[in-house]
Amino acid sequence: MKIYLAVILYFLINSNSLNAHELWLEADQYQLKDSEKLIANIKVGQDLVGESYPYLSQETEKLFFISKKGFKKLNQIDGDYPAIQQSVNYSGIQYLYYQSNKEFLKYQDYKTFIEFTDEYNLSYDKSNKNPPSEIYQRFAKIIFNGEPNSFFKTKKNLEFEIINQNNPYENNLSEIQILLKNKPFINKKFVVFFKNENTFERKIYQTDLNGFAKIESLKKGLYLISAVDLEKLNLIEKIKYKADYFSRWASLTFRKN
Repeated sequence: MKIYLAVILYFLINSNSLNAHELWLEADQYQLKDSEKLIANIKVGQDLVGESYPYLSQETEKLFFISKKGFKKLNQIDGDYPAIQQSVNYSGIQYLYYQSNKEFLKYQDYKTFIEFTDEYNLSYDKSNKNPPSEIYQRFAKIIFNGEPNSFFKTKKNLEFEIINQNNPYENNLSEIQILLKNKPFINKKFVVFFKNENTFERKIYQTDLNGFAKIESLKKGLYLISAVDLEKLNLIEKIKYKADYFSRWASLTFRKN
């Protein structure tokens, strides 16, 4: 128990040190079979290198699992490390979802904020040169491989979500649609990170008029699709959140073996 408390305290103290970077779910195994245990980390970092965080209930708004057998809410214990540890009872395609609570961030300098907006080609208020503050929230998921012909397309389950239109494990072009607040994420740039033992790649893609895009998924390795929306808050929301912006981060990971 003392070890769990120490781990929780450490990550609570240091939770803002990496908050401007990507958050993604990274699993030990990406092919799940009936009666096996799902083990996944909540990771925060850059270029697919980052810290693995324990499960913290005060930072978690939603954690659930979807397969053709239906929806399953996941219950973890504070301090669980790896963060997500669950038994599965199905061998087909499955999805793991994580949604964080809203968190507050005050940028230390204006340059750091500009670097963030440039990375994702985001619009912002260029008239105010003061270091801004923001509320941010993360929406992450994994698609797990399964038995042949078991792919199914999910409905929208998160406010900001990347939805598979085909099975990336069986196709060299992975088709996705990005939705934000029930609407297509139209003509927006997003980033795809890829790595294996020998290679790291970072590519920029753009959605079409319906929020769809196709990404290359031929190589064996880990893929992270990351999209960001930066919303300038109106006066009422500024007062509510005590912030200038609301950033939402959507991520999707899968690994081809």
